[in-house]
Amino acid sequence: MREGGYEKIRGFLEFTEAFPTEEACRSHLFLRRWPNGFACPRCGGVEYYHISSRDLYECAYCSYQASLTAGTIMEKTQTPLRAWFWLIFLMANMKTGVSILGAARLIGISYKRAWLISHKIRAAMGQRDERYRLTGLIELDDSYFGSSKSGKRGRGAEGKTPVLIGVSVGEKGPVHAHMRVLDRVKADEIKEVAGQTVDAGSSVKTDGLNSYRSGLSGFEHDRTVLGSGPAASEKLPWVHIVIANVKGMLRGVHHGVSPRHLQPYLSEFCWRFSRRHFEGELFDRLLWACITGGDPLTWAQLVGTS
Repeated sequence: MREGGYEKIRGFLEFTEAFPTEEACRSHLFLRRWPNGFACPRCGGVEYYHISSRDLYECAYCSYQASLTAGTIMEKTQTPLRAWFWLIFLMANMKTGVSILGAARLIGISYKRAWLISHKIRAAMGQRDERYRLTGLIELDDSYFGSSKSGKRGRGAEGKTPVLIGVSVGEKGPVHAHMRVLDRVKADEIKEVAGQTVDAGSSVKTDGLNSYRSGLSGFEHDRTVLGSGPAASEKLPWVHIVIANVKGMLRGVHHGVSPRHLQPYLSEFCWRFSRRHFEGELFDRLLWACITGGDPLTWAQLVGTS
């Protein structure tokens, strides 16, 4: 049942009933791509011929031929749409994250193929969230990600990846989250990320790190030096809950993530976190992000051979 522009699918049973066949997936993808009927990507023409032998849609006006997946992250895929739909459904709805090895076995595709598809979906999640900014009251903090090692913990820890985490907070609790991998927790990087992700009229709360003072100079800034005062988890409770949850996901479900691929996993967590109240709509929302996600990643780009 479509409500507010998105298909309402509540749980596995409804999902399997909605998409029992490849043709059902194709029909839904067509309706999501062209809700008012086919529109030629080149000229906007609305009349077309379906070339069934090649599964293409040819514009009756300019003769441009378009595939159903052209321009989406599924472009040129050799994987059945049912497998794509299943992985999109799982990644949208499993709030603790999805084991790609387990998902590959469940869906019946190779781990390598499932891993590539999952990264394409994460890229679409990240691109979708780039359109939005945190606004209102923002809790902002940094954390370090990586396997447990001896030596200094927290800021200055060796061999770990710094991440800047922001959480917008409303009257009833956290609203949206954003995370960005940094090279260093320095004022110039904080300033750049804040300028891209935080609304100019927001009020930002941080601890007393000096880098925040100049990095957030253009914002209303509540900066508290910790130590003799309140603990960080008391000063910035929601951002610390989010940090704990995302680290739990990376350790428990994915058993660690390399620094090269950390950002997509953070983007995946933030996409789900920021839409956790859209019960039943998550599959269709993520499918739409995949349709509008732009150029798909390639295997060579992911493994660094391009």
